[in-house]
This record gives sequence, C-alpha cells and structure tokens, in this order.
Amino acid sequence: MDELKKRILKDAELGDGDIIRVDMFLNHCMDVALLERVGRALAKRFRGEKITKVLTVESSGIAVACFTALALGVPAVYAKKFQTGYIDPSVYTAEVHSFSMEKSYTIRVSRRYLDEDDQVLLVDDILASGQAILGLLEIASKAGAEIAGIGVAIEKATKDGGDVLRRMGMRVESLVTVDHIEDGRIILAEDD
Repeated sequence: MDELKKRILKDAELGDGDIIRVDMFLNHCMDVALLERVGRALAKRFRGEKITKVLTVESSGIAVACFTALALGVPAVYAKKFQTGYIDPSVYTAEVHSFSMEKSYTIRVSRRYLDEDDQVLLVDDILASGQAILGLLEIASKAGAEIAGIGVAIEKATKDGGDVLRRMGMRVESLVTVDHIEDGRIILAEDD
C-alpha cells in the first residue's frame, strides 16, 4: 500500500530500541481517511473468505480492525486488557506479554461474542513479536472459532512474529513491511 509506505517514511518516528511510533496517524491521533483505506486494503486481501468477525486487542488495533470489519460487512470484536463491570464475567482469556510495555497482561473476550460458528480474521496495527496475535489465536481456539488469517497494517521483519505465525501455517497479510532500520532511518521492504 503505497500511501501507507509514504506516510511511514514521512511521519513515523523511531523510539528506543527499534520501536516505530506511528501514533501521529495510525493509532492515537488517527487519520481516519487513511485508516478507512487501510481497512479496505486488508479486507480486499481476504475477499472470498467467509469471515464472520474481525478480532483484535485493545487499544492500538481497534481502528484498523473497525475499518477492516466495515469493509467486510462484519462486526469487530476487541479483546479487553482489563476486567470491568461492563464486560460479561464469562470470558475467554489468554496471557500476553508486551515487549514494548515490558509487562504481561490478561486479554479477554466475552463468550457471547465469539463461538465455534465464527470464521475470524485477526487484525492489528503492528506485528512485531506476535505476542498479541498469539493471545488472540489462543482465545479463538478456546471458542472453537476458525481462523481465516491475520491482517496487519505494518509488519516488522526485524522481529520474528510474522515468521513464527507463518511456520504455524497461518496466512499473514501485511500492507507494509519494515525490512530494517539503518542509520536512524526506516527501510521498507519492496515487495508489499
């Protein structure tokens, strides 16, 4: 997706380590027109699949998931990181470790919103180590749902998440792949 590539090269910032900050357009201050096109591009890659739900983890993946779900004409569901009075106490859970936050947390999805009749597309804004997606896979497995694939806006080839998921037999579609970081610059893969 050329538009997303250009936006990353123009606006993304590098943080400590190899953290790539895209919060100025993708997941905090959101360019909703761009996000709509990101959602359509991800949905297009999974046309023909009988997807019934799009599943993500709060909070950074929600916008990408919502626009993807909108393009597919299905509901978006997000795994919550905190148990609140607003979520049904009957939930599927998984433990997820966030390397960028340097902590682990429990994600949860109400049993009311995911079951064995669902064909699920897992979506996130950035795929790095793959821990969030692995947690979503565990939740979907507990629900008996089928996985149609995994769609991400940005994949970091500098981390092994995409490779791990592909070795598991998962279909992973990335709109943009960060090949590496060199001299403080983001270098994108050419084949997206």
